Amino acid sequence: MCLKPGSTLGIDVLTQNRHDFRDKNRHDFRDKMHREATAPSFDLLSSSFSNFSLKKSGMSTSLFPRSFTRFSPELGLIIAMMIVPKISLAETWTSLRGTFSVEAKMLGLWNDSVILQMDDGRRVSVNLLDLRSESRIQAKEIARRLETERQNRIGELKTQADASSAPAPDPLPQPDPAEPYVAPQANATPSDFLDQVDSALMAGHLIVLYDALPPTYRQNVDEIVKLSASTLDATTWNSFTNTIHQVGDLIVTRQRWFLSSPRIASLGVAEQEFFSGPVLSFAGLLQKAFEPSAMQLETLQSGDFRKWLEGRDAAMAPYLAELIDLLGLQSLQQFTVESEENGVAMVNVSSAGISMSSAYVQVEGYWIPQSLAETWQEEVEEMKQAATSVETTALASASLFLQPAQLVLGQLANAADAGSFHTQLELVLAPAETMLSSFASSLGPTFTGNQTGRGNAQGGYGDYDMEMDMGMEMDMEMDMDMDMDMEMDMD
Repeated sequence: MCLKPGSTLGIDVLTQNRHDFRDKNRHDFRDKMHREATAPSFDLLSSSFSNFSLKKSGMSTSLFPRSFTRFSPELGLIIAMMIVPKISLAETWTSLRGTFSVEAKMLGLWNDSVILQMDDGRRVSVNLLDLRSESRIQAKEIARRLETERQNRIGELKTQADASSAPAPDPLPQPDPAEPYVAPQANATPSDFLDQVDSALMAGHLIVLYDALPPTYRQNVDEIVKLSASTLDATTWNSFTNTIHQVGDLIVTRQRWFLSSPRIASLGVAEQEFFSGPVLSFAGLLQKAFEPSAMQLETLQSGDFRKWLEGRDAAMAPYLAELIDLLGLQSLQQFTVESEENGVAMVNVSSAGISMSSAYVQVEGYWIPQSLAETWQEEVEEMKQAATSVETTALASASLFLQPAQLVLGQLANAADAGSFHTQLELVLAPAETMLSSFASSLGPTFTGNQTGRGNAQGGYGDYDMEMDMGMEMDMEMDMDMDMDMEMDMD
């Protein structure tokens, strides 16, 4: 186009082009703001859009052309937004005049400033008064939500801290349910009968030792239990059984504090696993077996002993099965019926590399050691005589011995935190270490490492030495093909 001198057309065209360029930049901003690559990092801090400033590390605004500083505050924010990288942010924020918007994640509300964060971590501080009403309302709603989330997180952290310092997990860990109990069947073959008894024992069901006896033998046991219970002092009985229950309950309900005690924590990995496994399981067994509500002396004096045993067995079996599994006691013995003639079965028991044979006879349909059948009536009479005096004295002596322990157990139960518990526990563990060593030695080779199976030299169940004093101390040495010497203290 050719312009004449003095003509204003050229000026008008240039002016129009400048306006078109400005309008095009404004319309294209929203499309460009997410595509532009960013320059080195910056902090965009503004108390208002009208006082916008761009700060770079070690760089002042004097580095920009003077004409930049005379542009409107909106243009300053546009320039800043155009150098933000491609982002995908949470909220849209609009300026007071509504001429432009930006997407950013709100981090919080500090006094009257909204703190926004870009996708690359850069932050923008904008005064609430420089935002449109919708953005101001959005900022206040987000601020309330962030405060709620903060309080919830504080609550979660407090809960976690309380849980880690709690004496035990909540809820308390429970063992898997025991396998259903199946009583040994009468008139079975010797092999099947012994299999039934062994399977029930390995599933944690001690009641099988009672059910494996012939019916008349069970009646004798019931009589001994009632006779023993009738001679016991209720106060002594309750003191004895409650103390045993308290020991188990204390370890179970304070298991975190117990396992974190310095004495136990200083042990090797294998020893610590023993305490967190078998010891903890045995404590649960004591807790359930000696539950005070189930250990009322009146029940043993006049109730159905078989029914009482059934209830105790249901409570104890899961823990006993878990303990057998943790100690690896499953199938320690193998037995073979070598011969059966004239009602006598010869059974070979193999356990821990030792084999022995034992004779079994069938009494009222139940296979029992021949030695037991031959001496049963004599032993019953001896146990009835002993039940009225000897065991009562022994129980009283045991209760007297446990009185100092009751005081310490009470202090442990009242400990408010792990430190107090550890201090009191040390007063128990130090002397108990010596006592337990002596106790283990008194139990014989089975508990001191020279285990040769479950039985005595004669093999099998042994001698059913049932002495029930204040409840029943059942020394059942059943001469079963398993080389088993079982001592049951049921109080």
